Amino acid sequence: MTKIIKKMAPTNEEIESFLSQISFNLPVGFIDFFKEANGVDISTEENYVFLWPLTDMIHLNKEYNVEVYAPDFFIFGSDGGDTAFALEKSTGNIYEMPFIGMSKEEAIFKNKTFTEFVESMTS
Repeated sequence: MTKIIKKMAPTNEEIESFLSQISFNLPVGFIDFFKEANGVDISTEENYVFLWPLTDMIHLNKEYNVEVYAPDFFIFGSDGGDTAFALEKSTGNIYEMPFIGMSKEEAIFKNKTFTEFVESMTS
């Protein structure tokens, strides 16, 4: 059984603020998904995924020093433990990587689009 808990959607101003602060292309389905919810908890029998609120992503990437340890990536969520979910800035592809030891070498490809990622986590 899949359980999805959505946070209240971000405002148009919050979405525009986020978009104005990034300098890379987002994967297909990313903004459409976050227009509906400002953060989501997804739990199934096999997976737990916490998609960070769009309004917190830039701050959290700074807090986790993503630009220092994995500058080719932008983290958008986690498994609630030691695994981060990130998009590769140059391709928009979705990867998972450890928070401790995060690097391009440790990144594992998951999906080409955000829509595929969400579908894989909810099925």
